[in-house]
Amino acid sequence: MKKILTAMIAGICFIAGATSAFAHHSAAPFDFVNRATLKGIVKEIKIINPHSVFILEVTDEERGTRDIEFEGMSASVFYRSGFTPSAAKPGDVIEITIAPRKDGEDGGFVSSMVSQDGEWFGFGTPE
Repeated sequence: MKKILTAMIAGICFIAGATSAFAHHSAAPFDFVNRATLKGIVKEIKIINPHSVFILEVTDEERGTRDIEFEGMSASVFYRSGFTPSAAKPGDVIEITIAPRKDGEDGGFVSSMVSQDGEWFGFGTPE
């Protein structure tokens, strides 16, 4: 009986862990149909797995100036697109195309980037 109980608890923990991992990698929060393009000043870019992170200082009339964190593809996908760490560094003004958040909050999923020098990095073809 003790072995069955232990196996059941282990199974429940496995399923709970797999469910939360799946939810983390879901694209459900993002609107990939209605993309948006915006410019910002690079605060930080981390090309890491499982998702890259872009933090940009963005200014608009509605909400003013603020730092916004965006999610991006994995490191291997970014590097295959030709991106290198020198493509964008803190202080550079870049343009990104994103799938915005469906809830209207700041953030989104980066699908492409144009560096300060005008070089395009992305997935698919330039928009």
